Amino acid sequence: MDHGVVSPALKRAAGLAGAVLCVIAAALLLRRGFQLGDVLVERLTKISVPAFGAALVLYGIGAAALGFAWVLLARAAAASPVHARPLFVAHLRSQLAKYLPGNVFHFAYRHVAARREGLGHRALGGALAFESILLVAAAATLASGVAADPRLESVTPWLRWVVRAAPLVAIAVALAGAFAMRRFGSADARVSRTLSAFAMVFTIDVGFFLLAASALRLLCAQPDLLPFAAWCGWLALAWIAGYVTPGAPGGLGLREAVLVLGLGPVLGEAEALAIAFAYRLVTIGADALLAGIGFGLRDRAETSA
Repeated sequence: MDHGVVSPALKRAAGLAGAVLCVIAAALLLRRGFQLGDVLVERLTKISVPAFGAALVLYGIGAAALGFAWVLLARAAAASPVHARPLFVAHLRSQLAKYLPGNVFHFAYRHVAARREGLGHRALGGALAFESILLVAAAATLASGVAADPRLESVTPWLRWVVRAAPLVAIAVALAGAFAMRRFGSADARVSRTLSAFAMVFTIDVGFFLLAASALRLLCAQPDLLPFAAWCGWLALAWIAGYVTPGAPGGLGLREAVLVLGLGPVLGEAEALAIAFAYRLVTIGADALLAGIGFGLRDRAETSA
């Protein structure tokens, strides 16, 4: 997708650095968890099974909706009509691959599956690029409030400006992309249709983060201590940290660290750490369930063929 702009050595170095950062963050969180000991265990056991199950359902719905967003983008970039089902099934099946070292195998799996449906490399490169741009823009829109937190401001004073600029940059890129979509493979793509697809995908992305934040909030014993906007903001900022870090498998460690940083001062460190751990179990469980559904749908399709 980068057409040689970034050297393989630089990409490997960035991926290694991201993986090391994840390991360090995860190790520090685990160490703090052992230090908290029984207090952390008590907080974890206070999360009820119905609350955990509801969080699993909410996150699963949001993650499945991202599959429809991928179908919209792939169709917008395609030079000819493509079937939605194989693209959606491939998206479901790729969910667990994002936890593999390198954080690229879920992209690779969807790319290979879409190639079987006749999509060209350039079309897929365009679809993946706009998927990332719109996801980050949606997350940045929700994270704009908490990005100005004094604790973040003291470490990264530029963060709030980057977060606030992200949606504007995404709009500009989307407009340019709508006019340049022919270069990705769709010779007869209309600008209005492409922009409509982008708008629908952005809406789905925002919906995903709202559902994910709702799932996170369900895991808290006293969720009203924080306004819903704060839940959305810290969840979105944690997601961005894991997404943009090269080589971070599922943002493991990094997302939990950001959640503890944001939620800890209000909820308490033990409660925040328990919520972060439980939320990771929710995401892994939902992704595993979606992957299982994807394999089941694929097997059924192959059997009936």
